[in-house]
Amino acid sequence: DGLAHHPGEHHRDQREVAMVWSCASCTLENADDRRSCEACEAARPLPPWSCASCTFENRGLDKECEVCHTAKPAPTWTCAACTLQNGDALTACDACGAARPGASPPPANSTVEYDVVVPDGVPVGGVFEALVGDLNIPVTVPPNLMPGRRLRIRVDPNASGALHHPPPQTPPPPPPPPP
Repeated sequence: DGLAHHPGEHHRDQREVAMVWSCASCTLENADDRRSCEACEAARPLPPWSCASCTFENRGLDKECEVCHTAKPAPTWTCAACTLQNGDALTACDACGAARPGASPPPANSTVEYDVVVPDGVPVGGVFEALVGDLNIPVTVPPNLMPGRRLRIRVDPNASGALHHPPPQTPPPPPPPPP
C-alpha cells in the first residue's frame, strides 16, 4: 500500500495519514491539532494560501500575493454550530456565542452577552427557551417587553443555569392613555 508500518502498529488509511504535518526542523510527523512540534517545539509552519484574485498559491508567511500583490485575506475560523466565518481574534462565535474549538474556557465569574428575540405569544413573565450556542437556555420575559422585541441576556458559561438580564438602560415609555 506504499505506507510505512511500524511493528505493532495497525494499518492506517489515507484519511489518518493526511491528519499530520511534518516539522521543518526535525521532520517528525505531528498530529494535525498540534501548534508546535512534539519533539523539538518548533512552531508549525503556516499553510500556503491561494490568492482570491489570481489563484496563485503563496507561502504561508507572505502578506500579499507574489504575482498580483493582492493582500492576504484575514484569518478566520468557522463556527461548528452555525457555520459563520468569524475573525481569528474571536474566541466565541459572533452570531451564536458557541466557543471556538480549542479556545480556553472563559475566566471564572465572567459573563457573555447574547441578544435574543422574544417569540410571539410569550407573555410578560412567561418563559421561552433561547438557543445560545448549542444550549437551550430558559429565559423569563421581563416586564414591559413585548413579543418580537430584542432582549439582551447574560450567561455565565462556567455555571449551569446562571442567567440574568441587565437592568434596562432607560425605562420604557408609559402606555398611551385609553381613547
